[in-house]
Amino acid sequence: MNIRLLGFLLIASLLFAACEDDGNPPIWGDLDNHVFVLNEGNFGSSNGSLTAISRESGLVWDNIFEMVNEFQLGDVVQSMTFHNNKAYIVVNNSGKIEVANATTLESESTINGLSAPRYFFPINDDKAYVTNITFGGSTTLDIIDLKTNEITKTIPTGWGEQMVMSGGKVFVGIMNSYDLMVIDAATDEVIQTLSVTYSPNSLQVDKNGKIWVLSDGGYYGEDVPALRRIDPNTLETEQVLTFSNSEASPQKLAINSAGDELYYLESGEVWRIDIEDGILPENAFITSDNYTFYGLGVDPANGYIYTSDAADFQSKGGVFYYRPDGTPIDGFEAGVIPGGFCFN
Repeated sequence: MNIRLLGFLLIASLLFAACEDDGNPPIWGDLDNHVFVLNEGNFGSSNGSLTAISRESGLVWDNIFEMVNEFQLGDVVQSMTFHNNKAYIVVNNSGKIEVANATTLESESTINGLSAPRYFFPINDDKAYVTNITFGGSTTLDIIDLKTNEITKTIPTGWGEQMVMSGGKVFVGIMNSYDLMVIDAATDEVIQTLSVTYSPNSLQVDKNGKIWVLSDGGYYGEDVPALRRIDPNTLETEQVLTFSNSEASPQKLAINSAGDELYYLESGEVWRIDIEDGILPENAFITSDNYTFYGLGVDPANGYIYTSDAADFQSKGGVFYYRPDGTPIDGFEAGVIPGGFCFN
């Protein structure tokens, strides 16, 4: 744990009020060269938050959204996406997406009318898709007009999670099913539903435009977990890498900026595979004797690998980051249940 960084947080909280009204720029500066930690917060407690770390200085800012806007994000910060100079922060149990300036994080608007949004995926400057769980009704993929921030269309999907796009097609993994939905990004129509390994929880696109689908096999062991590669043009499966341990539960598939190395979490450890390997790794890439990794992200700016530990899921958790070769760099305290990362 970096004591210098944690100590700076105490100083920052004292300086914030002094800088607020004196006409000077905020002490954290522009936020367009920062890594953001998405702290889910406790379900039903509305204490979800963002922690920011500067790539340049290494300084950490906890509760940065609240510090900028003087109100809390809400209940369960699920995901965050930067698009067109805006930050779209998905707050799951609050049923909304906060839209903020990408540089200052100042709130600009809120997308409402959602039941329990999961992930925001921009298609172009005019529209975005949002996977949305609807309790007591049809779970949908909602299409958002980015000019008005209004929902213009819904597509029944089942419990959709992450989305990726390749060859003009959007791929959506449907949890608790064998389905991978394929949607035409131009017409917003479902082209086909592919059969994959049960419970596809995360997807990535590699340097060749191929789709990688990580399936955990289901909560009750309905299937053996697998990592699958799909050709987006033919929609054919090219390769299936099946986990030898049927009780494995791999999650949070990530990829480096070169698009040639995949990372995922399994048994609280970080695993890495080259897209040309053709076999799953036998040994974990990053392990810890003291922490069980809960969140994972790879910074496209420098290849640093960010992990999080949710501790007891009640108090503040920690973040630990590593060089591309797995060498540890540093760590810092984040908010309650740090579950994901976003890179600006």
